[in-house]
Order: sequence, then C-alpha cells, then structure tokens
Amino acid sequence: MNVLMKKSLHNFLRAGVIVALPAMAVLAQDNAISSMPPPVPREPGWETGVNAAYVGGSSAKFQGQWRGDSAAFNVNVEAGTRIPLSEAWSLNVKLVSDNFFFDQVTGEPIPSAVHTLHLNARVNWQLNAKWTVSGLLTPSLYRFEDVGQSDLGIAGGIMVAYQMKPSLALTLGGMVAPDSDVKVLPVLGVHWNINEHYTLDAGIPKTRLTYKMAADWKLYAGADLSGTTFRTSDEFAPAAAHTRYNDALATYRDVRLGVGTSYELTQGVRVEAEAGYSVYREIKYTHLDSTVKFHPAPYVRLGLTANF
Repeated sequence: MNVLMKKSLHNFLRAGVIVALPAMAVLAQDNAISSMPPPVPREPGWETGVNAAYVGGSSAKFQGQWRGDSAAFNVNVEAGTRIPLSEAWSLNVKLVSDNFFFDQVTGEPIPSAVHTLHLNARVNWQLNAKWTVSGLLTPSLYRFEDVGQSDLGIAGGIMVAYQMKPSLALTLGGMVAPDSDVKVLPVLGVHWNINEHYTLDAGIPKTRLTYKMAADWKLYAGADLSGTTFRTSDEFAPAAAHTRYNDALATYRDVRLGVGTSYELTQGVRVEAEAGYSVYREIKYTHLDSTVKFHPAPYVRLGLTANF
C-alpha cells in the first residue's frame, strides 16, 4: 500500500471513528441505528448478553514517539427488558457494564483498567406499520471509585425509523453527547433483507453483511466500533510530568474489521465467534488535546446473547 493510500485510509477511519463517538456509548450495545426498533411487544421480555474480546499487543504512540507494546482485553455485560406500555408505546431499558484492561507502557497515560456503567432507556412510539419514533436517554458512570458529580454523564437523542418495504428499513436521527469531542451527531442506518440468505445492516456502531446458511447458523463480515468514555483516577499519574492526566476525561475507541459466525444453541440463545483486525485504536483525552494511538493488531471475540 503506497503512502497516499495509507494516508487516505487513515483519514477515512479517523473521520468515521470521531463521528461515531457521541452515539457509541448510547448505542454500542443497543444497535438502534443500524436496525429498526423492535415492534411494540405484546408481552414483557428480557435480554442479556456478554462479550469478551482480546486485541493483540501493538506499539503505542504518545507525543510523537512509539514506545512499548500494549494489548487490550474487554468484557462487556448487559441485561435489559422490553415492556409494552400500550398498543402503540413500548419501553426498552438496558444496563450495560463496559470493562477494559490494558498493558501499561512506561511514560504513557494508559490506564491498567477502565470500568464504566450505562443505563440505556429507549421509549418507542409506533405511529403505524411504517413509522416508529424512539427517544433515547443514557445516564453513564465514568468510573467506580472516588465517584463525584463530574463522574456522571448523560447522552441522548431521537430516532425515526421508516419501514420502506418489508425487506428494507431506514433509521434517521440525531444524538447529543456533552462529554464527547463531537457534541451533536446526525445518524443514519439501513436494514436490508437482500434475499433469503443475505442481510445487510449498515450504520454506527456496527455494519454487518450476514449470510444465513441454515435456520440456526449464520456467517458474517463487517466493521464494529468498541469503546467507552471514562475518567481516570485521582492518582492515575503521580509523576510530576503527567499529573494533568489525573482525574481526566477520556475516550477509548477501537474500530475492528472482522469475520465471524453465530449459532443458535436453543431458541433465543445465540453464540458468536469472530476474528479480524483492530485497524484504528486510541485513547483520547478530551480536554487535554492529547492522544495515545496504537498500531493495528489482530483480535478475537466471543459473544453470548439470550432473549426470552
């Protein structure tokens, strides 16, 4: 790949990642952009899931220098419920725990662990068979220790879903995230059942082309965005040169390209296995104009979801 192509790819990925940030914390586990909101449920339901992923060690760049290697491991756990409110209204509530663990590098502001918590609430109003309007609100906790008022955040937005035809649905909307480096974000998602075998979900935080091999077995390829907004501890960087990173607001982003398979073990219970490359990974300190960037590296992911 020549220099021009590398630079173009870098700029494209950076633009996509930065634009995705405000919606990421709200929708990373909710998938509200890339698919239609669910029909109004006639009975309450529950859903839960866990994802574990490992990104191989790669050199980390800070203040213009590439230093030691840093790998990343994350475990994300979620549990939610679907509540019918009337013939036209429903409520989705989900609690999401994001947990990231990093190899630290001497001289770089890389935390050993990040723990955040999000409560995703979505109210759906189904106007008719074609139109659904959803309002989203997500309070977040940016760390679990020495919690103060500055460790609490909130994001939200409005989505409008249009069922253009039975095989094609569009979602339009906007997100607001005051603690992000991009405060307001317009969003667009597409859900397309191409035929009996292929389905395309395009949007943020996930874009995926799925091939249905059998009723319970699917193959897929696509891009995924992982990460969270967090705040470092009060004594994160005791060295005099880096004290400004104490109690600092930051965002971790990880753009992954991969292929995988999913299998339905039993009705409502599905397992996924995935592998690919983490092509754009960084820790950006929002108010310090400082970023730690990581070289691309391979990753693997395992996931389990249950709906009942």
